Order: sequence, then C-alpha cells, then structure tokens
Amino acid sequence: MHKTATSLFVLLCSLASIHANAQDLTVTSGTVFQISSGETFHVNGLTLTPTAAFDLNGLSLSKNTTITNTVSGGTSVSRYYLFSATSPAYSGAVQINYQDGELNSLSESTLQLNNYTGSAWTQVSSATNDGTNNYVLSNSLSSATLRELTLASSSAPLPVTWLDFTATKKDKAVLLNWSTAQELNTLDFVVQHSTDGVVFTNAASQTAAGNSSSIQNYHYVHTSPVLGYNYYRLHQRDFDGESSYSDIRFVKFSTNSTTNDIQIIGNPLQTNQLTLVTPIDQYIALYTVVGQLCWTKHLEEGSHTIDVSFLPKGTYLLQTKTSSQKLIKL
Repeated sequence: MHKTATSLFVLLCSLASIHANAQDLTVTSGTVFQISSGETFHVNGLTLTPTAAFDLNGLSLSKNTTITNTVSGGTSVSRYYLFSATSPAYSGAVQINYQDGELNSLSESTLQLNNYTGSAWTQVSSATNDGTNNYVLSNSLSSATLRELTLASSSAPLPVTWLDFTATKKDKAVLLNWSTAQELNTLDFVVQHSTDGVVFTNAASQTAAGNSSSIQNYHYVHTSPVLGYNYYRLHQRDFDGESSYSDIRFVKFSTNSTTNDIQIIGNPLQTNQLTLVTPIDQYIALYTVVGQLCWTKHLEEGSHTIDVSFLPKGTYLLQTKTSSQKLIKL
C-alpha cells in the first residue's frame, strides 16, 4: 500500500499527545511511506519538503529534549529530532520550529540547522531565521543522510569530528585516509582492525592536531590484512578523556566466497540493531523460516544499521539475489 504525506497528516491528528523522548512516528517495515517531491511533511515542529521522493519505510522518528549523539563543545537548542536509523539520501528543505525556553541563551538570528550524518555533525546554512514565529528554514540539503537534527549557533557549530574516512586496497596492504574539518582538544587517533566487525584490536595511533579550524589530513598503511574481510575504524580521543568512533570501513581480499555475499555483524543478534556490510549495491530480503516476508531493502555498498525492534525473537533467513543466510535474534 502506498501512503503519502497527506495520509500522514491524518495519522498525526489522531495522536492524543506527544511527549519528549517518545516515538512521534513509526512506519512499519515493508510499508511504502513516501513523501513525494514538493509535498510538505509535518511532525511535531519538524517540516520536511523534499525536492525528490523521500522514503520513510521502516524508520521511526522522535523529538527529544536531550542530545543522543554527543559531542565535546558547542551549544544547541533543547530540541532534537532523532531517526531510528540513518535515512536514505534526502534533498530539499528542513524547517525546525522551537520555543523561547529551548534557546539556551543562543541568539535566534545566528541559529543554523545541524545534522548528524552517522559519524559527525555538519552545519547547514539557513535560508530564513524567523525570530517572531520561532523557526529556522534550511533549503540547501542535497543527497544528505539524516540521523539527528537540531539547531546551533553559526558562530559555534557542533564540532565536526570526521570529514572523511576511506579504506583502499593497495596490493597486499590497506591504505587508510581520513580528514577532519575541525578539532577541539583532540589527543590522537587510534586505528583499529577487526576480522569480524565486532571485536577490534588497536593497530596504530597517530597524534592529532589538538585544536584546529582548518582541514587536517591523516593516513596509515595496514601491512598485515587477513584473507577475507578486514574492518577498520578510528577511535578519536580527547585530552579531557572524551572519545568517539568513526564509521566502519572494510576491504575484502579475495576468497572463494561469492563476491556479493552480505556480512551479518554479530550473529546471533542480541540487540535490536542489525548491522550488515555489503560489498556491492544490492537488494536484500528478510523472511521467517516459514517463508513470510518481513521486509525488503536496497542497500548501497558499505555498512548499514537497521532497527529490528519490531521483530520477535526467533530464526530468520536473510536473502540476496545469490545467497541465503540464517539470522538468529535472541
């Protein structure tokens, strides 16, 4: 069944009350819930107007008063919109309405949208700052993934930890390149390696810039990758003891397995977050053991985290075009 933002309006009107930290919207996985280009989507002070169709299949959205993806430094308003998982690419406008009591002494004229992309906060320029009607409108998002949204001052944005992180096969070694757009009180970067994407060991460390507002570039060559999958992440540590992790990157050295085999990280699954790594863009489907379809998704190459809180405990089959794997949820 195809639903649009128009039917969403009816759904939201049926909600008796909405509280901070409660789910404001849930779209059951497998249900096509798409905001068409040019349509306006409202939910609890957040407005999305995409310039290309935006699919909310399998996502939930909540409005919170405290931040989820914490950072060191920077001040934001006390209003945060959190998606249950990283969204598909979004292009178009985002408007956030706020109340005076949520400003945390920030000047309304300097507020700008800040979007957490999965590993870093990025700032988006404002088209309109309306201090009378209490909203900020940004219309310059292009193919951006959405995870958590808030407002912060343009003169003190939430710190951007990671600008880029790549892992590239070079003969029998792996070249890791990463860069930062801003560093606040950073001590070092610890390069971590894993063969299963779950247990990581420290491979090397590099001294960070400390405090910088310009782009900093780093690299490391891992000379002892294993046959099969090699997973990498960066553990960034601050002088004050705070730390954060980058997204996971992987490189595969040829084995006899099918080249498009999808990897399940942490199976049996002990949480409601299913992490998958795919070496190519491909469609996947999850079935019960009796053949009932739970959902289908198109995944781009890389690592993905999917909310499976709606699935009861049990055994499932994860299928691609060429393979089938057993998934157990405890």
